[in-house]
Amino acid sequence: MASVKKTPSGTFQLCIKNKLLPKTLWVTFDTFEAAQQYGSQLEGLLAQGVIPAALLKPDSVKVGGWTIGRCIAEYLRHNSIPVSEIKLLDTVRPSLALVHTGTLNYDWAEGWIRTMKRDTNLAPSTIRHRHGALARCFDWMIRKHPEVMVQNPLRLLKRGFATYSSEDAAVLQAGGRDARVDVERERRLTEGEEEAILNVLADRLDERVFFTLALETAMRMRECYTLHESQVGVAKKTIHLERSKNGDNRQVPLSSRARELMADYLRSQRLTIAQRGGRVFPYWSGDTNVRVLDETTSETSRTFRAIFAQAGIEGLTFHDLRHEATCRLYERTTLSDVLIAKITGHRDLKMLRRYASLRGSDLAGHLW
Repeated sequence: MASVKKTPSGTFQLCIKNKLLPKTLWVTFDTFEAAQQYGSQLEGLLAQGVIPAALLKPDSVKVGGWTIGRCIAEYLRHNSIPVSEIKLLDTVRPSLALVHTGTLNYDWAEGWIRTMKRDTNLAPSTIRHRHGALARCFDWMIRKHPEVMVQNPLRLLKRGFATYSSEDAAVLQAGGRDARVDVERERRLTEGEEEAILNVLADRLDERVFFTLALETAMRMRECYTLHESQVGVAKKTIHLERSKNGDNRQVPLSSRARELMADYLRSQRLTIAQRGGRVFPYWSGDTNVRVLDETTSETSRTFRAIFAQAGIEGLTFHDLRHEATCRLYERTTLSDVLIAKITGHRDLKMLRRYASLRGSDLAGHLW
């Protein structure tokens, strides 16, 4: 049984008596909420028969939970995390590093989301990405360190938590700002644009193969430029991607066009690729440092922006090729959403919903 009382010094003392504990537990917190939250978490553990190691040796470990900074550090140290997720955790860590796990509850989670809306004015998609990265960290903490974290407050948030409410909008308007909404790019290649780009790349083999590979496979730019020849199975008609953006491995099938192109390229560039240590394309040095990868992405993006401009094409980015490739999978195949997601690497099928209309209009053509 847990109880909290205020001390003459203004702190709050938690008292827990339980037959599983070696003795009555007394712990002091700065706030009533922190004491109450820790008490609830501990009682939840004890109800399951779990005794935190810290309580078995009360003199050796300070009770009161870890900081979020420590949780993130342990999570990164013990897990193979995609670069994109590392960057997200590095972004949220400075402002949350000193927050103790004993204070984490639904109100904290809601307040953190509110801060990202009203103070930082982030786009809903950015909020969801940061929330997802930290939530996965907390999920791991619950599995590996239940004595530190009993529940994940970020998983308690209601659906649509990242969307700006009318109250959020009112607060922002008072400060001269507007509520943010997600803007999905719908840019596709129009008639003649692919040919115009290939004409510009007629004498630029590396860029031509790189462009066509992205267009045929829906692979992300980083997945393309970090490609090693050992990942390309021309005979098996696949490319094997390890630790893609969402952390999964996946097999990307090669169309006949992509297969023929890659076979010719690997054969004609065998010596050059060997000199690069097996890296298929020349854009990346092989350094896995996050800063180096970001610089490579920026430089490769600039290269293709210049190519698109030279072809007389406006408003097209390299990432739009992934959208175009996914659209073509819906238009030119009868693959299910699940199979297409396995090809493109979309973890959440909801992200593919906007492509459903393409197949809907195609099916409509077969009706009487």
